[in-house]
Amino acid sequence: MELDSLYYFMETARDLHITRTAGRLHISQQTLSNHIARLEAYYGTKLFYRYPTLQLTSAGKEVLSFAQKVHKEELNLKAILVDTLQSDTGEITISASSPRFNYYLPNVLEKFSAEYPNVTIDIIDRTSDDSEILVQKNQVDFAVTVDTDARRLKVNVKATCEDPVYFCVSDKLLYKYYGEDMNILREKSVNGADLEDFSRLPFLIVSPLGRMGRKIAQCFNDAGYEPKVYLKAGYTTIMAPVCNAGLAGCFTSHMNMARWHYQMADDVNIFPLSFKGKPVMLKLYVIYSRQRYLNHHCRRFIDLLEEQFAVIGGEKLVRLSRRSE
Repeated sequence: MELDSLYYFMETARDLHITRTAGRLHISQQTLSNHIARLEAYYGTKLFYRYPTLQLTSAGKEVLSFAQKVHKEELNLKAILVDTLQSDTGEITISASSPRFNYYLPNVLEKFSAEYPNVTIDIIDRTSDDSEILVQKNQVDFAVTVDTDARRLKVNVKATCEDPVYFCVSDKLLYKYYGEDMNILREKSVNGADLEDFSRLPFLIVSPLGRMGRKIAQCFNDAGYEPKVYLKAGYTTIMAPVCNAGLAGCFTSHMNMARWHYQMADDVNIFPLSFKGKPVMLKLYVIYSRQRYLNHHCRRFIDLLEEQFAVIGGEKLVRLSRRSE
């Protein structure tokens, strides 16, 4: 029995689709089929039902459980050997959402690559929900996620960070709906915007709702009204032009705002979002499987992430519109 064949079988069981798995692994369908056939010959039983669609047999489910255990132990062995040999080569696999990675990754990569130029970094762009699944399945070394229930998921937490949420609204939009009362509203909101005070406004809502979106929905619910939705969008980069044009109030995290604040027009206010009198925060976690051994490359990368996380607290992005200064 070959470890490669077990690996290819395990990957096929993930997709239950020969063509898709072969394409993802950059091998031919025939090569993949040959590996599965070798395993079936070795164990003397069929591992998949081929028709009407590819499905695991009862024996295949047992072999999959075994393959996952073998794969996990092999990864841990490789990680341990990297530490034992103090190797300067290797690979790190990380899962996180690209908007946040775009904020902290460049500085981390610059420092890490200077120390470990021969370590390859494989970044998988996934939501927090998907990243948690990859960690639980031992398919990544670690992940950066938002508001993870580590105890429920039975994962380890290595580093944390709070990412504030902001509400952005232009003076032209406030004046349209509140007239001269907008000055009182702005002064009140500079230390925390309560959505109860902004019920007349139209809003941009990112859909489908991620973890930040669900927190914002909580704020609307607490304010006691359904938001008037001007626009639903599947991406956050549209926020700046919509807000600048005075079309809708918008929400974003600190990490996104750190990249975009220079794009915001002078008449845009950036308020910290408040919920029940407290700032709305997204808590970031670096998580990894309790069954995963992190070698020194991974531990150093996480240390650098922690250093970068600490920068957030020093950035002051809240502002009243510059035209009011």
